[in-house]
Amino acid sequence: MVLRVLAALVLAATASAAAIAERAQLDCFPFGTAKLPKLGHGAPKRTREEWWCSAEHQYGFMGFSYPLEDDDCSGPSNSFAQINADFKRMKKEFGSTMVRIYAPQCRDATIWKTLIQAGIANNMAVIPQIWWGFENNQDLWMLSRTAFFSVLNDPLYGPIAPYVFHSLAFGSEPIGDFVDGGYDGFIADLNITRQMLQPYGIPISMSEDWDRAGILASDDRTSLGPVGIKIAPLMDNLQLHPMPYYHANIYPSADTTWPYFEWYMDFIARNLPGKPILITETQWASFEGGAHDRGWGNPGED
Repeated sequence: MVLRVLAALVLAATASAAAIAERAQLDCFPFGTAKLPKLGHGAPKRTREEWWCSAEHQYGFMGFSYPLEDDDCSGPSNSFAQINADFKRMKKEFGSTMVRIYAPQCRDATIWKTLIQAGIANNMAVIPQIWWGFENNQDLWMLSRTAFFSVLNDPLYGPIAPYVFHSLAFGSEPIGDFVDGGYDGFIADLNITRQMLQPYGIPISMSEDWDRAGILASDDRTSLGPVGIKIAPLMDNLQLHPMPYYHANIYPSADTTWPYFEWYMDFIARNLPGKPILITETQWASFEGGAHDRGWGNPGED
């Protein structure tokens, strides 16, 4: 079995063994003792706010990014058997408590139902993602959103879904990929989707690189840029992509990148204070002349 992993999902903090052990005794999900009920047994006998461990307990390694890039909804990689096996391995071998979904190309409700089933089977939280994709048809995301909300309203899956789904990622690097016809279109649909989620209590975010100069960040990367200013109030948490890969002219090798991470987290703390932070992508593997060719020169970056 091959575990398909993009990047570790961590909070921007280090955690001592003692702190992690103490956290494991809390009566909350997914880091503590709380257990998801079986499908069909309704929701836990507490509010969603009481169910989830608070943001102050979200630190250290929590799990992996998990790609679901096959658009064949009946394909093996989208099956419960495969997803459950991978979740089980994440839990057993790495102690994962959460999994962040990346690029789900299956656009119908089966994938969201399967993720709920696997989350329940392994007592793990899931961060689903609405994915635009790189096809010419940039309206496919609407199929994903419609399917997602159909599951939230499903009589079997709906009651438990807000207790499995930690938050919804509205795109992965949607600003960098200029999806939805541009920034204004994306922001409008982000706002609409956020309002649609409010009755279910599920937070929304986007998985993105916030140091895009002149866009999400200011030209000198000291403050938020024009797009960042508009998006910041719509973020219930931050799912960050600190990517030294994009700045290879400044950080040419892995052992030179730590100052970038220090700068990046300081930038976030100063400009987006008070928002829960998760790091969802970082450190692409690359080498000069390779498939990614060290990243230098990507649009909007160094």
